Amino acid sequence: MTVREQLSLGIALDGAGAHPAAPGGAPPPEEFVRLVRRAEAALLDFVTAEDAPGRLDSTVLLAAAAGSTSRIGLVPLGPVAGAPSAYATQIATLDRISGGRAGIRPRLATSAADHDALVQLIGTPEGDRRIAELFDAAAEFLGEVEEEWDAAAERVRAPQGRPPVLALAHNTVPYRFAARRADVVFVTPGDLQGLRLIREQVGRLAKEAGRKPDSPLVFADLNVILADTAEQATERREQLDAAAGTPFTSDAEIFTGTPLGLADLLEEWGDGGADGFRIRPAVLPDDLYAVVDRTAPELVRRGLLRSAYATRTLRGHLGLTDTP
Repeated sequence: MTVREQLSLGIALDGAGAHPAAPGGAPPPEEFVRLVRRAEAALLDFVTAEDAPGRLDSTVLLAAAAGSTSRIGLVPLGPVAGAPSAYATQIATLDRISGGRAGIRPRLATSAADHDALVQLIGTPEGDRRIAELFDAAAEFLGEVEEEWDAAAERVRAPQGRPPVLALAHNTVPYRFAARRADVVFVTPGDLQGLRLIREQVGRLAKEAGRKPDSPLVFADLNVILADTAEQATERREQLDAAAGTPFTSDAEIFTGTPLGLADLLEEWGDGGADGFRIRPAVLPDDLYAVVDRTAPELVRRGLLRSAYATRTLRGHLGLTDTP
Protein backbone atom coordinates (compact mmCIF):
# COMPACT_ATOMS: atom_id res chain seq x y z
CA MET A 1 0.00 0.00 0.00
CA THR A 2 1.24 3.51 -0.79
CA VAL A 3 0.04 5.41 2.27
CA ARG A 4 -1.29 2.84 4.74
CA GLU A 5 -0.38 -0.78 5.29
CA GLN A 6 -3.97 -1.91 4.79
CA LEU A 7 -6.90 -0.64 2.78
CA SER A 8 -9.96 1.04 4.20
CA LEU A 9 -13.26 -0.19 2.82
CA GLY A 10 -16.74 1.29 3.04
CA ILE A 11 -20.14 0.58 1.52
CA ALA A 12 -22.69 3.03 0.12
CA LEU A 13 -26.27 2.20 1.11
CA ASP A 14 -28.18 4.25 -1.46
CA GLY A 15 -31.82 3.36 -1.96
CA ALA A 16 -32.24 -0.02 -3.68
CA GLY A 17 -28.72 0.20 -5.13
CA ALA A 18 -26.66 2.26 -7.56
CA HIS A 19 -28.25 0.87 -10.74
CA PRO A 20 -31.42 2.76 -11.76
CA ALA A 21 -33.19 -0.58 -12.37
CA ALA A 22 -32.37 -2.00 -8.93
CA PRO A 23 -35.67 -3.54 -7.80
CA GLY A 24 -37.56 -3.15 -4.57
CA GLY A 25 -36.98 0.46 -3.55
CA ALA A 26 -35.07 1.64 -0.49
CA PRO A 27 -35.00 -1.02 2.26
CA PRO A 28 -37.23 -0.49 5.31
CA PRO A 29 -35.44 0.54 8.52
CA GLU A 30 -35.14 -2.98 9.92
CA GLU A 31 -33.58 -4.28 6.68
CA PHE A 32 -31.28 -1.24 6.54
CA VAL A 33 -30.02 -2.07 10.03
CA ARG A 34 -29.41 -5.69 8.98
CA LEU A 35 -27.30 -4.50 6.04
CA VAL A 36 -25.19 -2.33 8.34
CA ARG A 37 -24.70 -5.31 10.66
CA ARG A 38 -23.56 -7.47 7.73
CA ALA A 39 -21.05 -4.79 6.76
CA GLU A 40 -19.74 -4.70 10.34
CA ALA A 41 -19.40 -8.49 10.42
CA ALA A 42 -17.12 -8.16 7.38
CA LEU A 43 -14.93 -5.65 9.34
CA LEU A 44 -15.60 -2.72 7.03
CA ASP A 45 -14.69 0.79 8.12
CA PHE A 46 -17.98 2.56 7.48
CA VAL A 47 -21.28 2.76 5.67
CA THR A 48 -22.65 5.90 4.02
CA ALA A 49 -26.37 6.58 3.72
CA GLU A 50 -28.09 8.96 1.32
CA ASP A 51 -30.95 11.41 1.69
CA ALA A 52 -33.45 11.99 -1.11
CA PRO A 53 -37.09 13.08 -1.45
CA GLY A 54 -39.40 10.33 -0.24
CA ARG A 55 -36.72 8.54 1.82
CA LEU A 56 -36.16 8.36 5.53
CA ASP A 57 -33.59 10.71 7.05
CA SER A 58 -30.12 9.16 6.81
CA THR A 59 -29.00 10.45 10.22
CA VAL A 60 -32.03 8.90 11.91
CA LEU A 61 -31.52 5.59 10.07
CA LEU A 62 -27.89 5.45 11.14
CA ALA A 63 -28.82 6.33 14.71
CA ALA A 64 -31.08 3.26 14.63
CA ALA A 65 -28.20 1.17 13.27
CA ALA A 66 -25.91 2.47 16.04
CA GLY A 67 -27.87 0.54 18.64
CA SER A 68 -27.35 -2.77 16.82
CA THR A 69 -23.66 -2.31 16.01
CA SER A 70 -20.54 -1.48 17.97
CA ARG A 71 -17.62 -0.77 15.62
CA ILE A 72 -18.55 0.24 12.07
CA GLY A 73 -18.50 3.94 11.14
CA LEU A 74 -21.82 5.64 10.33
CA VAL A 75 -21.76 8.48 7.78
CA PRO A 76 -24.99 10.30 6.84
CA LEU A 77 -25.39 12.71 3.96
CA GLY A 78 -26.40 16.14 5.20
CA PRO A 79 -26.95 19.56 3.64
CA VAL A 80 -24.53 22.23 4.79
CA ALA A 81 -27.32 24.70 5.47
CA GLY A 82 -29.24 26.25 8.32
CA ALA A 83 -27.66 26.93 11.69
CA PRO A 84 -24.16 25.44 12.14
CA SER A 85 -24.94 24.93 15.83
CA ALA A 86 -27.95 22.73 15.02
CA TYR A 87 -25.97 20.69 12.51
CA ALA A 88 -23.08 20.31 14.96
CA THR A 89 -25.47 19.08 17.64
CA GLN A 90 -27.15 16.60 15.27
CA ILE A 91 -23.86 14.96 14.30
CA ALA A 92 -22.50 15.13 17.85
CA THR A 93 -25.63 13.31 19.01
CA LEU A 94 -25.06 10.53 16.47
CA ASP A 95 -21.44 10.39 17.56
CA ARG A 96 -22.46 10.09 21.22
CA ILE A 97 -25.11 7.43 20.50
CA SER A 98 -22.64 5.37 18.46
CA GLY A 99 -19.71 5.73 20.84
CA GLY A 100 -17.57 7.79 18.47
CA ARG A 101 -18.45 6.30 15.09
CA ALA A 102 -20.14 9.21 13.30
CA GLY A 103 -18.85 10.98 10.23
CA ILE A 104 -20.13 13.70 7.92
CA ARG A 105 -20.69 13.60 4.20
CA PRO A 106 -21.60 17.19 3.27
CA ARG A 107 -24.11 17.99 0.54
CA LEU A 108 -24.16 21.39 -1.12
CA ALA A 109 -27.17 23.40 -0.02
CA THR A 110 -29.27 23.76 -3.17
CA SER A 111 -32.93 23.16 -3.84
CA ALA A 112 -33.90 20.58 -6.48
CA ALA A 113 -34.78 23.38 -8.90
CA ASP A 114 -31.51 25.22 -8.26
CA HIS A 115 -29.57 21.98 -8.67
CA ASP A 116 -31.20 21.24 -12.04
CA ALA A 117 -30.52 24.79 -13.23
CA LEU A 118 -26.92 24.57 -12.08
CA VAL A 119 -26.37 21.27 -13.90
CA GLN A 120 -27.28 23.04 -17.13
CA LEU A 121 -24.55 25.61 -16.49
CA ILE A 122 -21.72 23.19 -15.72
CA GLY A 123 -18.73 23.99 -17.90
CA THR A 124 -19.74 27.61 -18.43
CA PRO A 125 -18.13 30.62 -16.72
CA GLU A 126 -21.38 31.35 -14.86
CA GLY A 127 -21.73 27.74 -13.77
CA ASP A 128 -18.10 27.54 -12.61
CA ARG A 129 -18.53 30.77 -10.63
CA ARG A 130 -21.70 29.58 -8.90
CA ILE A 131 -20.24 26.17 -8.08
CA ALA A 132 -17.14 27.79 -6.61
CA GLU A 133 -19.35 30.03 -4.46
CA LEU A 134 -21.31 27.04 -3.18
CA PHE A 135 -18.17 25.15 -2.20
CA ASP A 136 -16.70 28.24 -0.52
CA ALA A 137 -19.92 28.61 1.47
CA ALA A 138 -19.80 24.91 2.40
CA ALA A 139 -16.21 25.24 3.61
CA GLU A 140 -17.16 28.22 5.78
CA PHE A 141 -20.18 26.36 7.15
CA LEU A 142 -18.10 23.33 8.15
CA GLY A 143 -15.54 25.63 9.72
CA GLU A 144 -18.29 27.04 11.94
CA VAL A 145 -19.52 23.51 12.73
CA GLU A 146 -16.02 22.54 13.85
CA GLU A 147 -15.85 25.64 16.05
CA GLU A 148 -19.13 24.56 17.65
CA TRP A 149 -17.69 21.12 18.40
CA ASP A 150 -14.54 22.63 19.85
CA ALA A 151 -16.60 24.87 22.15
CA ALA A 152 -19.29 22.34 23.08
CA ALA A 153 -18.22 21.75 26.66
CA GLU A 154 -21.69 22.47 28.04
CA ARG A 155 -23.74 20.81 25.28
CA VAL A 156 -23.75 17.49 23.50
CA ARG A 157 -20.09 16.86 22.76
CA ALA A 158 -18.89 14.48 20.06
CA PRO A 159 -16.70 11.71 21.57
CA GLN A 160 -14.33 12.08 18.61
CA GLY A 161 -14.04 15.83 19.16
CA ARG A 162 -14.47 16.44 15.44
CA PRO A 163 -16.17 13.59 13.58
CA PRO A 164 -14.36 13.05 10.28
CA VAL A 165 -15.58 14.72 7.09
CA LEU A 166 -15.87 12.49 4.02
CA ALA A 167 -16.53 14.42 0.80
CA LEU A 168 -17.30 13.34 -2.76
CA ALA A 169 -15.36 15.26 -5.43
CA HIS A 170 -15.16 15.10 -9.21
CA ASN A 171 -13.00 18.01 -10.35
CA THR A 172 -10.80 20.90 -9.26
CA VAL A 173 -13.35 23.00 -7.35
CA PRO A 174 -14.58 20.17 -5.09
CA TYR A 175 -11.00 18.82 -4.85
CA ARG A 176 -10.02 22.21 -3.41
CA PHE A 177 -12.90 22.03 -0.94
CA ALA A 178 -11.84 18.53 0.14
CA ALA A 179 -8.22 19.64 0.43
CA ARG A 180 -9.34 22.38 2.84
CA ARG A 181 -11.92 20.59 4.95
CA ALA A 182 -12.15 16.82 4.39
CA ASP A 183 -10.46 13.93 6.14
CA VAL A 184 -11.39 11.61 3.26
CA VAL A 185 -12.17 12.49 -0.34
CA PHE A 186 -14.18 10.07 -2.48
CA VAL A 187 -12.94 10.38 -6.07
CA THR A 188 -14.20 8.83 -9.29
CA PRO A 189 -11.31 7.87 -11.59
CA GLY A 190 -11.95 5.74 -14.65
CA ASP A 191 -8.67 3.88 -14.39
CA LEU A 192 -5.43 3.62 -12.44
CA GLN A 193 -3.74 6.44 -14.34
CA GLY A 194 -6.67 8.71 -13.57
CA LEU A 195 -6.42 7.80 -9.89
CA ARG A 196 -2.76 8.77 -9.78
CA LEU A 197 -3.42 12.12 -11.48
CA ILE A 198 -6.25 12.92 -9.07
CA ARG A 199 -4.11 12.00 -6.07
CA GLU A 200 -1.35 14.33 -7.28
CA GLN A 201 -3.81 17.19 -7.75
CA VAL A 202 -5.44 16.72 -4.35
CA GLY A 203 -1.99 16.58 -2.75
CA ARG A 204 -0.98 19.88 -4.36
CA LEU A 205 -4.19 21.57 -3.25
CA ALA A 206 -3.77 20.24 0.29
CA LYS A 207 -0.25 21.66 0.42
CA GLU A 208 -1.59 25.04 -0.78
CA ALA A 209 -4.15 24.88 2.03
CA GLY A 210 -1.38 24.33 4.59
CA ARG A 211 -2.04 20.63 5.11
CA LYS A 212 0.20 17.63 4.68
CA PRO A 213 0.23 16.34 1.08
CA ASP A 214 -1.18 12.97 2.23
CA SER A 215 -4.25 14.75 3.66
CA PRO A 216 -7.03 14.08 2.92
CA LEU A 217 -7.06 10.32 2.42
CA VAL A 218 -8.01 9.44 -1.16
CA PHE A 219 -10.71 6.79 -1.58
CA ALA A 220 -11.90 5.61 -5.00
CA ASP A 221 -15.63 5.11 -5.53
CA LEU A 222 -16.57 1.96 -7.47
CA ASN A 223 -19.93 0.68 -8.64
CA VAL A 224 -20.01 -3.11 -8.60
CA ILE A 225 -22.12 -5.71 -10.41
CA LEU A 226 -20.99 -9.12 -9.18
CA ALA A 227 -21.67 -12.79 -9.96
CA ASP A 228 -19.94 -16.16 -9.71
CA THR A 229 -18.41 -15.79 -13.19
CA ALA A 230 -17.53 -12.81 -15.35
CA GLU A 231 -20.02 -14.02 -17.95
CA GLN A 232 -22.84 -14.16 -15.40
CA ALA A 233 -21.94 -10.67 -14.17
CA THR A 234 -22.10 -9.34 -17.73
CA GLU A 235 -25.47 -11.02 -18.18
CA ARG A 236 -26.73 -9.41 -14.95
CA ARG A 237 -25.65 -6.00 -16.15
CA GLU A 238 -27.34 -6.51 -19.51
CA GLN A 239 -30.56 -7.55 -17.80
CA LEU A 240 -30.49 -4.54 -15.49
CA ASP A 241 -29.77 -2.22 -18.40
CA ALA A 242 -32.65 -3.73 -20.37
CA ALA A 243 -34.98 -3.17 -17.42
CA ALA A 244 -33.81 0.45 -17.16
CA GLY A 245 -34.14 0.98 -20.89
CA THR A 246 -30.65 2.49 -21.11
CA PRO A 247 -27.05 1.43 -20.37
CA PHE A 248 -25.83 2.05 -16.82
CA THR A 249 -23.64 5.13 -16.64
CA SER A 250 -22.09 6.70 -13.56
CA ASP A 251 -19.63 9.31 -12.38
CA ALA A 252 -17.59 6.41 -10.94
CA GLU A 253 -16.06 3.34 -12.57
CA ILE A 254 -18.38 0.35 -12.97
CA PHE A 255 -16.79 -3.01 -12.16
CA THR A 256 -18.60 -5.98 -13.67
CA GLY A 257 -17.13 -9.34 -12.67
CA THR A 258 -16.53 -11.73 -9.79
CA PRO A 259 -15.99 -10.94 -6.11
CA LEU A 260 -12.40 -12.23 -6.38
CA GLY A 261 -11.86 -10.14 -9.50
CA LEU A 262 -12.99 -7.13 -7.48
CA ALA A 263 -10.39 -8.02 -4.83
CA ASP A 264 -7.75 -8.05 -7.59
CA LEU A 265 -8.81 -4.57 -8.71
CA LEU A 266 -8.80 -3.19 -5.17
CA GLU A 267 -5.31 -4.57 -4.61
CA GLU A 268 -4.06 -3.09 -7.89
CA TRP A 269 -5.55 0.34 -7.22
CA GLY A 270 -4.39 0.21 -3.60
CA ASP A 271 -0.83 -0.33 -4.79
CA GLY A 272 -1.38 2.46 -7.32
CA GLY A 273 -2.42 5.17 -4.89
CA ALA A 274 -5.82 4.57 -3.29
CA ASP A 275 -5.93 4.68 0.51
CA GLY A 276 -9.28 2.95 0.41
CA PHE A 277 -12.54 2.47 -1.43
CA ARG A 278 -16.23 3.13 -1.15
CA ILE A 279 -18.18 0.39 -2.89
CA ARG A 280 -21.54 1.23 -4.45
CA PRO A 281 -23.53 -2.04 -4.82
CA ALA A 282 -25.55 -1.99 -8.03
CA VAL A 283 -28.38 -3.91 -6.36
CA LEU A 284 -29.07 -4.19 -2.64
CA PRO A 285 -28.71 -6.54 -0.91
CA ASP A 286 -27.27 -8.87 -3.59
CA ASP A 287 -24.06 -7.04 -4.42
CA LEU A 288 -23.47 -6.04 -0.81
CA TYR A 289 -23.66 -9.70 0.22
CA ALA A 290 -21.15 -10.61 -2.51
CA VAL A 291 -18.73 -7.98 -1.21
CA VAL A 292 -19.02 -8.81 2.49
CA ASP A 293 -19.18 -12.60 2.08
CA ARG A 294 -16.53 -13.07 -0.60
CA THR A 295 -14.50 -9.97 -1.49
CA ALA A 296 -13.81 -8.82 2.08
CA PRO A 297 -12.65 -12.26 3.34
CA GLU A 298 -10.33 -12.50 0.34
CA LEU A 299 -8.83 -9.12 1.21
CA VAL A 300 -8.31 -10.33 4.78
CA ARG A 301 -6.60 -13.46 3.45
CA ARG A 302 -4.25 -11.29 1.39
CA GLY A 303 -3.44 -9.08 4.37
CA LEU A 304 -5.10 -6.05 2.75
CA LEU A 305 -7.98 -5.74 5.20
CA ARG A 306 -7.96 -6.06 8.99
CA SER A 307 -8.71 -9.44 10.52
CA ALA A 308 -10.31 -7.79 13.56
CA TYR A 309 -11.24 -4.27 14.62
CA ALA A 310 -8.39 -2.73 16.57
CA THR A 311 -10.10 0.62 17.21
CA ARG A 312 -13.57 1.74 18.28
CA THR A 313 -14.00 5.11 16.55
CA LEU A 314 -14.31 6.05 12.91
CA ARG A 315 -11.27 8.31 13.23
CA GLY A 316 -9.39 5.32 14.61
CA HIS A 317 -10.48 3.02 11.79
CA LEU A 318 -9.28 5.57 9.25
CA GLY A 319 -5.94 6.06 10.99
CA LEU A 320 -6.66 9.71 11.76
CA THR A 321 -4.69 10.65 14.85
CA ASP A 322 -5.58 14.34 14.85
CA THR A 323 -8.03 16.78 13.35
CA PRO A 324 -7.39 18.51 10.02
